[in-house]
Amino acid sequence: MSTARLTAFALLGLALGAGQASADVSVERGATPLVNGDAQSAEDITLRNDRLVASIAVKTPPPWGVAPGGIIDAAPVIDGKPARDKVSLIDFIPNNWSSWPTTYQRFRIVEDDDDRAVVRVERDWEGVELVTVYSLEEGSDQIHVVTEMTNHSKKHYKDILSGYVMWPDGGHLFGPPGMHGTEEGPTDKAVANWSAAYDENWGFVLHAPYMNYIDYDARDLYEQQDLAPKASRIFEAWIQVLPDGSIARAVDSDIERLGMESGHLSGSVQTPDGESVDKPVVVVERDGEPYTWVVGQDGAYDLNLPTGQYELYATGRSYADSESVSVTVTADSDRTIDFDDVRAPGKVHFKVVDEDSEEPRDARLTIREGQTPLVGFLGQTTYFTELDTVGEREIAIAPGDYEFDVSYGENFLSRATRVDVDVDAGETTTEEVEVEQVAFPNQHGWYAADMHHHSDVLDGFTPPEFAIRSQLAAGLDLTLLLDHDTTRNLPEAAKLSASRDVPFIPSIEISPSWGHFNPYPIDPEANYTLNSGEASVQDIMEQTQALGGEAIQMNHPYIKYGYYTNVENGTATGGYFPRFDLMEINAEGEYEKTLRKAWDHWSHGERIYLSAGSDVHDVWKHRSGAVRAYAKVSGHLDAPSFVTALRDGHAFVTFGPMVYPDQVFGDDLNMKLGDSTTLGFDLEAANGLKSIQLIGQDGQVVEQRSFDEDDVKGRAEFEITAYEDTFYAVVVEDAEGKKAFSNPIWINAMEHRPAPADPEAAEDEDASTES
Repeated sequence: MSTARLTAFALLGLALGAGQASADVSVERGATPLVNGDAQSAEDITLRNDRLVASIAVKTPPPWGVAPGGIIDAAPVIDGKPARDKVSLIDFIPNNWSSWPTTYQRFRIVEDDDDRAVVRVERDWEGVELVTVYSLEEGSDQIHVVTEMTNHSKKHYKDILSGYVMWPDGGHLFGPPGMHGTEEGPTDKAVANWSAAYDENWGFVLHAPYMNYIDYDARDLYEQQDLAPKASRIFEAWIQVLPDGSIARAVDSDIERLGMESGHLSGSVQTPDGESVDKPVVVVERDGEPYTWVVGQDGAYDLNLPTGQYELYATGRSYADSESVSVTVTADSDRTIDFDDVRAPGKVHFKVVDEDSEEPRDARLTIREGQTPLVGFLGQTTYFTELDTVGEREIAIAPGDYEFDVSYGENFLSRATRVDVDVDAGETTTEEVEVEQVAFPNQHGWYAADMHHHSDVLDGFTPPEFAIRSQLAAGLDLTLLLDHDTTRNLPEAAKLSASRDVPFIPSIEISPSWGHFNPYPIDPEANYTLNSGEASVQDIMEQTQALGGEAIQMNHPYIKYGYYTNVENGTATGGYFPRFDLMEINAEGEYEKTLRKAWDHWSHGERIYLSAGSDVHDVWKHRSGAVRAYAKVSGHLDAPSFVTALRDGHAFVTFGPMVYPDQVFGDDLNMKLGDSTTLGFDLEAANGLKSIQLIGQDGQVVEQRSFDEDDVKGRAEFEITAYEDTFYAVVVEDAEGKKAFSNPIWINAMEHRPAPADPEAAEDEDASTES
């Protein structure tokens, strides 16, 4: 590295300005002091001052197979004590979660003074050197981080996405301002270069001036760039740690760091009858888009804003929003704006039953129209009925007119019931709702589970109780839970599921950066010892056996960190090792490629079958069981019997329609060469049937039948002739375009009749033939 480059890098990473002499800043080696923290190695490094604590992985394996060197634990210090860890990973990612071949990681404590601490991390990614410097000052709520990316290879990296990512443990997401709600794309509409993760009692802000592209709901802030051979690029950012969910502090940081002209606003927040809102929230909009908010105390608020035009409204937990107020902020202005029209909460008590049996039903309750809060901890748009009081839920909600969708197994077993609700402040409204079930797979011996469902560990947002409640509301017959490289929440989920006498499938998602694998059912007490960042595919298969898994599923095979993607790229550690049993049709994971690959396997006689998972991390935003596996189980239903049926191919996967074959999927049908038979299928679709396709060798459509889209039930029969060993599968589509995909029925075309099992019977048959 040149002297000029070293000087520039030192200025960015080290020269942060002098602070007052104090013992508030420290660098510590060893396990993190944070409750629930993941950094447990004697060599891990923790930065701390009187505002925050953050631990860097040195020997503790980071999640998702990422190389050590990033922050894996962080929390604010509140009243002199560190809060619980609320971070899964804050790190520099060289190319948008692509696989990370790495050969070294070097760590050095550069500075450990009373007023400043500096840690330097050196790593490689392919032929690129990554040097990251973390710096923390006395009294600061921010870690300054600078990464230099230098390409020492001959490869020209084009259009790669590089930058910092911030993945919290639970909570909510916001940003960047001007783009809130955008999952992925260029940042042309952003009015600030930060994003936030937060809850009521903590918050993190990633300030990334370099960003021009976001991904994963702005948890990832990237620059789309080229990196030529011998070229370098410097990325500078700030990680701000907040003691609560008042993200107006991010704006304060911008004002101070960028020297922006600003003004001050303050005031009170009350209901029309003069009651103060204890913890009011004042939301700021800019150009019609959410910009920031401040959380007040004791009915009052104050905040700073850069000069400009804004709209403000006040609200609170389950309170109705006030009317918006237009505000012009000028340099050094100080204005008082009071709100006195924030209406107090009301309540709705739902009771949900089946239309025919009048038995209570688990249900998902979703607001279609009505007030939905921007700030995550103030209220929700989706609710679930209780575990112990089946079919019932009382919700505190802002007064006003609402339209709810109430559903049990929506798209699969029934359609949502639309309910209009009028909520008055301080009053409780009772709503009795009937749901009409129209598909009945259990009566045909078919049972469903979502084979890929997360909780609130690492990148998940769903506590185990709500993971179970959501799966029951989805009409699933078994529950399942897995998280990346941990079994932490399995005992609680198992207990919750058992409280409802519902079989539970314990699992884990083994997560190297080049492919994710899902063994089940595992022993929750088994010792998980794998470092997924270093493991090969062979190691993963061995770990599956050690965990007691009866089957192993390859998750989302064709996304950027899917196994088949990286096998084809040559970046899967251990290469191609087909010891897995199942391939996942994933709700978000380019499942068409997976389906085509399954048909290719079957065309070569390879019995690798389909499974399905929603990959839900946040049940309030995404549906549990949005895609699911139905397996044919004879006899007692439990986790082992279901998994055995799934592993043996006695299953179909579906986004909605049901398909019940006369000949069970995964079975062999022995036919004499040239003979014909009929394959029959009974069908159900809550949304109405559209079509069924018979799929044959190489994924070709052999025949198709269409239905009247008003038909919920139907039957299709296809005559086939045995000309060769082959397979047949079906694709069923409903009136809303949702599809089901079956595993194969194997056709064995035999030139001769099979020999009888009894030798004496064979002799009798021969004698009869001669006579």
